[in-house]
Amino acid sequence: MDQNFDALASLVGNTPLLKVPSPGNSAARLLLKLEGYNPTGSVKDRACVAMLRALRLDPSWDESKILIDASSGNMGCSIAYFGKAMGANVRIFGSSKLTAEKREFMEYFGAAVEIAGDFTIEGNKHCRELTESDPEKWYFLDQLHNAENPAAHFNSTGPEILSEVPGVTAVVGSIGSGGTLLGTARYLKQQDEKIKVFAVEAASGTRLPGTAALVDGDYRTPFIEAGFAGNLFDLSVQVSEAEAIDMARSCAAAGVFGGLQTYAVIAAAWRLMESRDLCGDVVAISGDTGWKNMDSLMRKVRGS
Repeated sequence: MDQNFDALASLVGNTPLLKVPSPGNSAARLLLKLEGYNPTGSVKDRACVAMLRALRLDPSWDESKILIDASSGNMGCSIAYFGKAMGANVRIFGSSKLTAEKREFMEYFGAAVEIAGDFTIEGNKHCRELTESDPEKWYFLDQLHNAENPAAHFNSTGPEILSEVPGVTAVVGSIGSGGTLLGTARYLKQQDEKIKVFAVEAASGTRLPGTAALVDGDYRTPFIEAGFAGNLFDLSVQVSEAEAIDMARSCAAAGVFGGLQTYAVIAAAWRLMESRDLCGDVVAISGDTGWKNMDSLMRKVRGS
């Protein structure tokens, strides 16, 4: 099984860039990094593979244990897929907002799925309690606190962006667990402190999958705290669901196919390009592909 895991893990990363429209008065070029091209259709594959590689070296790991984590969807899909390739039994604790497409994906790859509250942090606490009560039965990956999460992006996403776009001036990405943006920012700013990194949040009252609404009290992971405290995130931009939906409709002709998180990131990038006079190449990170979000896209974007 390990050979199968390694073969699939080798497919993660090196995702393509797509030039997308920029605001008419902007001198900058907007490039979308399509993380939906990873095997399970999201950026979470990078952190998942890094965490599972670390797990294989952990003396406390035993194949008789059940591999668990909390996820609003994308990480759960990654763990189900790559966990099956390792021969692991997987259980994901999702939130009440877990979409049917993502739940079905997890179950198709053999993961058991349970709902534990309305937010990922509630499932995370449940996983911790299970592990503490019976450490011989459960192995908790803990994506919200596992240092392999941001390390995966320090080692892959950041270097890829700089290699593909040597003149990058700014990166715009969504805040979920904070791992993607923290690791990417750490790498880029070590190479050139002038590169700007902008964090995208959900506006108050808005629920965007994979995007934290910090203003409404969503859990601030250590990765989010480190990004702001270390001045690795230059600015935070709040985007509403309505803005994301409007951007989704306008991006259809450009062939952009992502979740509302992707369209929120593009909307934020447009706003920043107009208000902060960004120039050169701006990279926006598209967190996942549209097929994982078809229900919401059809209902909210297409209105059908």
